[in-house]
Amino acid sequence: MTNSPKTYKTEIDFSVDWDIPTQEKYIFQFYHQQLEDLEANQLHVHGVKLYTVDSGIVVTAIIRHSLPKKLRLDQVVLVVKDTEGKELAKKQFDMQLFGELEPCTARPWNFLFEMEDLLVPYEEIENEMEFEMAFEYYEKVVKDFELYLDENWSNGLTEDQKKIVHDLVSTLEPLKENEISIVGFHFHESEDAVTIYIIIRNAFSQDLTIENLPIQLFDATAEMVCKLGFPLGQFTIASKQARPISLSFSKEVFQKENPDFSSWKIEMVPQTL
Repeated sequence: MTNSPKTYKTEIDFSVDWDIPTQEKYIFQFYHQQLEDLEANQLHVHGVKLYTVDSGIVVTAIIRHSLPKKLRLDQVVLVVKDTEGKELAKKQFDMQLFGELEPCTARPWNFLFEMEDLLVPYEEIENEMEFEMAFEYYEKVVKDFELYLDENWSNGLTEDQKKIVHDLVSTLEPLKENEISIVGFHFHESEDAVTIYIIIRNAFSQDLTIENLPIQLFDATAEMVCKLGFPLGQFTIASKQARPISLSFSKEVFQKENPDFSSWKIEMVPQTL
C-alpha cells in the first residue's frame, strides 16, 4: 500500500484593489470550490472565463498556491490554450498589483492579452469559448552586452576587426541572470602552442573580478586535449559586459597526442570558478 501525497485546500481571497460585486464573488467561490486540492508547494492557475474585446482577449483566472508561506509574484508568463492543447496566446505579466497571497490561498485576477500576444488569428478565438491556462517557466535573461576593449585590444585591432568582434557579441545567445559565459572566436596554432581568443560575458548584476580561469580544450573528436588554469590577476568584467582575452596552451601540457583541430571547443571548469 502506498501513501498518497498530502493535499491542501486553498482559501479564496480577494484583492483590496479590485472592487468585485458580491454576486461575482459568489461565482468565483463556486469555481474555486470545484477545483481539486493541491499537493504541497504547488503554484497553479485556473482559467474561469475568456472574453474577446477590441484590443485582444481578457481572461479571468484564479491563481492559487499551497506554499506554507506568503507568496509575492514578480513576473509570470501565462499561456492560453484551447481544449486540445493548441496555444492561443502568451504574455509576460508584471504581477506587482496582484499583491501578496497568504499561505495556501487563491485569488482571482483579470489578464489582458493584446493583439500582439495572440499566437493565432483573432478570428479563431471565440467569446466565452472553453479554454485552459498554464504557467510557462520564466527565467530572467540578459540579452544586451556592452563590448569592452582594453587599451591593448583597442590598439591591436583594426576598425574592421573591432566591428567583427562587436557583431559577434550582438549575435550570441542571451544568458540567464547570474551566469558567466565564455565563447571562443579565433584559434591560432604555432609549433609550440595554441592560442585561443575568447569573449567572456558577465550576466551578474554586479562587477566580477576573475583571478583564475580554468579552461578545458577539446578537439574535433570531442576528446579533451588539456585542462589548464590561467591566473589573470585582477581581470574585472563589469555587469552586462563582454570582454575579449587571449589564452595560450603550451603543447607540453597536452594530454592527447596529435589532436585534430579541424574544429575545437572550450569550456570553463565550473566547480573551480
